[in-house]
Amino acid sequence: MATQSPFDDHLPLGERILDAIDPHIRWLFSLPAILVMVLLFAYPLVQLFWISFTDTTLSSVTTPHFVGLANYIRAFAQDRQFWNAFSLTIYYAAGATVGQLTIGLALALFINKKFKGEALFRMLIMFPLIATPVAMSLIWSLLMNPMMGHLNYYLSLVGLGPSLWAADTSTVMPTLIGLEIWHHAPMAMLVLLAGLRSLPREPFEAARVDGASRIRIFFQITLPLLRPYIFLLLLLRLIHGLKVFDKIFVISGGGPNRASETLNIMIYQQAFGAMDYGYASMLSVVMLVTIFLISISIFKFRERQWRY
Repeated sequence: MATQSPFDDHLPLGERILDAIDPHIRWLFSLPAILVMVLLFAYPLVQLFWISFTDTTLSSVTTPHFVGLANYIRAFAQDRQFWNAFSLTIYYAAGATVGQLTIGLALALFINKKFKGEALFRMLIMFPLIATPVAMSLIWSLLMNPMMGHLNYYLSLVGLGPSLWAADTSTVMPTLIGLEIWHHAPMAMLVLLAGLRSLPREPFEAARVDGASRIRIFFQITLPLLRPYIFLLLLLRLIHGLKVFDKIFVISGGGPNRASETLNIMIYQQAFGAMDYGYASMLSVVMLVTIFLISISIFKFRERQWRY
């Protein structure tokens, strides 16, 4: 029996239209989202790549010219501060991520044990997440002021000498990393706590029956079962650490002596300080490619771990 064509004249017009649309309905429903993605992401991304190959400056009255790889050559071969900013970015992201995962896991293991006042303790730990980054950074700037800040006074109460905190080249990056850990370790704790409470009980009960120690249970059962949650946090927190701008800008502004000038701070200084949009766009492309490569590497490592 012959199949009926969607454009059969014997069908009503409405049914013919619906029959014609039906094979492509998945594309029609996703079309608004695709258009939004193109307008909000694809077009600015293409513009960013194009400007990175030009000598666009905000202060220039001349038409921008295509300069090819000149901006990239300047960064990779001539600008020493670029490599310093790149290494500081990796240092900041790696240090903050490791600290958040370590402290978050310790807090999750502690809270996972039922005890009186657990809800209150968990609520107090979550307070850093409530504050907005800029407001929180301003408060910490006041507390860490070498002359009038309260932190040095508290150090003197326990017999420790004062610190310059973010005002010294040797302590500014550890200070910023510590602040990032304080701010986002509670989120890592929440994710890992949810993972701990979703783990099956049978492997732990079997290990206890066999006489396994707590340390052995932790390294051979708990950590392997928590691997998906750890990989998720590793990816999210590392990407966030690479993109941090507000805390560093408010507390140190990239100083002193450019000792905390990460790529994000350098991009801001080139775009709105030197008005060199071409060079700033090139730095943004480097940041984008770095985040992409690190994300791909984490996914590849995750797939290899699951395979074995």
